[in-house]
Amino acid sequence: MQHAIRRALTGLVAVTVTAGLLAGCGAKSGPEATDDAAKAPAATSYPLTLDTEFGKSVLEEAPERVVTLGDIDDALALGVIPVGSFKPAGDADTLYDYEEAALAEAEKAGATTEIEQLFDPYAEPDYEAIAKLKPDAILAAGYWDLSTSYDKLSAIAPVIALPKGEESTWQSRHRLIAQAFDLAEEGEANIDAVTDAFEDAREANPQFADLTLNYAVVYPTQVTYMSVPGSEASWFFTQLGFQSTESSAEFGAEYPADVVSEEQTPLLDADVVVIGYHSLLEKGQREAFEESKLFTSLSAVKKGSYIALPEGHDSSIPQPGILSSIDDLEAVLPLLESTTR
Repeated sequence: MQHAIRRALTGLVAVTVTAGLLAGCGAKSGPEATDDAAKAPAATSYPLTLDTEFGKSVLEEAPERVVTLGDIDDALALGVIPVGSFKPAGDADTLYDYEEAALAEAEKAGATTEIEQLFDPYAEPDYEAIAKLKPDAILAAGYWDLSTSYDKLSAIAPVIALPKGEESTWQSRHRLIAQAFDLAEEGEANIDAVTDAFEDAREANPQFADLTLNYAVVYPTQVTYMSVPGSEASWFFTQLGFQSTESSAEFGAEYPADVVSEEQTPLLDADVVVIGYHSLLEKGQREAFEESKLFTSLSAVKKGSYIALPEGHDSSIPQPGILSSIDDLEAVLPLLESTTR
């Protein structure tokens, strides 16, 4: 199973990058092309107007120089190299390994742009620096603070954000970004690849469907509950078949309803308990949580069905993307399998 997931990630990067870079270079002809066209998503028509929650953005043509604010995963999965982007979450100074792999594939396939600047994901966007990159679009479909920065960003370049009223999911964000680049067919192929990888993992592990799971992340200032049913943060584990606990009803998907107070620690108990530890935790914070009396008293901890996420996956699992979801699956699935078998 592990080899299959790695092949899925490698194939996803190589195939979609190449397809993205070749899109528009020539069309098929003949009966086969007609059949494929009937099944494929419609090509993008420009000018493309996006009526977002914060204003209208108009793309006169497919973007070439883009800055990504939270959407680098989607861009790289389509073979698009941004000229500027947020750094990965946490204290990383470079891209994640799977992003570097996608970047290398895009460069090998002949991408004409390169990442010129990486920005701090926790600071207000550096509008002056972004403007100096001369982007013709800013990808912000997944940016958490777009409401306060849209006006300044849109004064620099059209902002690609979800249409008003559309639910933000990894699928809707990727479809939007693929549409903006006239790569809708490649975008659907990416979504199918992720969906298939999780389906294969779920079918290979039917025991997951009989187990409850609670997932939380320990941040420097709070513990956040991530297993709210129906939330995007819970998608990774529910897609694998795990069930919610009754205690999940005690929490909500937004602050402060998602905060797990110390006295609420017993509500984290389940057949399997998964905890992520943010990279910006101060020394001793993880140990204090893991060694606390309430946490060690959880039945999952006592019986050995507590899983600490590998470093870096605390940020990507709550905010799934095309490339990150496959990378998360490769890293976490073996831990889930060994714990539940």
